Amino acid sequence: MGMTFPQQPQWVVQQTMPSHHLHLLRNAPAFLFHSEKSCLPASADVLCRIHSQPSFFQRTSLSVQCCQENANQVSSSTMVEPKWKQKLAAADDHAEKTRQRTLLAQEEYKQRQSALQRQQGNAMSEVKPLRDLEFVPYLNEDGLIADCSEPTAKASVYAIFDNEKVLQYVGVSRQVHPSMRLHFARVPSKCSYVKVQNISRPSRTLLELTREKWIEENGVRPSGNDGGLEQSIWENPLDCKPMMTDEEIKKFEEAGAGPPKAKVLKNVARRIEAQLEKDFAAKNCKDRLRFDPKLKEKGLLDLKN
Repeated sequence: MGMTFPQQPQWVVQQTMPSHHLHLLRNAPAFLFHSEKSCLPASADVLCRIHSQPSFFQRTSLSVQCCQENANQVSSSTMVEPKWKQKLAAADDHAEKTRQRTLLAQEEYKQRQSALQRQQGNAMSEVKPLRDLEFVPYLNEDGLIADCSEPTAKASVYAIFDNEKVLQYVGVSRQVHPSMRLHFARVPSKCSYVKVQNISRPSRTLLELTREKWIEENGVRPSGNDGGLEQSIWENPLDCKPMMTDEEIKKFEEAGAGPPKAKVLKNVARRIEAQLEKDFAAKNCKDRLRFDPKLKEKGLLDLKN
């Protein structure tokens, strides 16, 4: 039901639903503001009489908020902020959030660096100098590749020396004996002695730090750790294609695609394999080193698992 104000009969106020937005209008008729002491908001639709007869009313699109702070004072109107101010406030809020995220990322980075420094400090105490480790012959008295592993070891750092005890390569492995077999099969002439540090509780930091400290202690970076072709020979299957003779290259170019070319590469790999077997015999190696036949068709040599 509507409520009629006797002092201004041409105005009628009806309560609207509470969900309507409330706006305070400077030019709202004064009689619409009640004189109660409490400041209670009320939303009303203003009905304006446009005809002398009371049955004709037109609902306007205005919505007013009736509010009185004291008996005779009406509060000032609340205006919606301009869009440029809203955008500026949003930009400031975004900048503040970005600053907070940056500070958080910087703090996390400092914590990680601090933890890494502590870890490196602990690892330094576990690194054994290369000079303190004993030279172990690569082949034992039975002509077999020495097994330098330990049951409790989870990883190992090892250094391989030639016949003159010149450092050739420093490696890291979780299974040192199979790794030593692979190196011997690839470059037997440079595998005469080895030094190994077995680690029961390895970490990436400790393993890499030990390898770098040994190389630094040597004074000169070994050829097997040059980061280039020589290191690739130590760490990857032996590629026989660069060792092809002029005659083999001609046959490979003339051969058809598929099996004919694979046959040429297989013959090249067999020739290199025969040369390696002579090197094994020259080192008095009695270990059984079998190359993977499937890789030979690709011109590669590596031990069969």
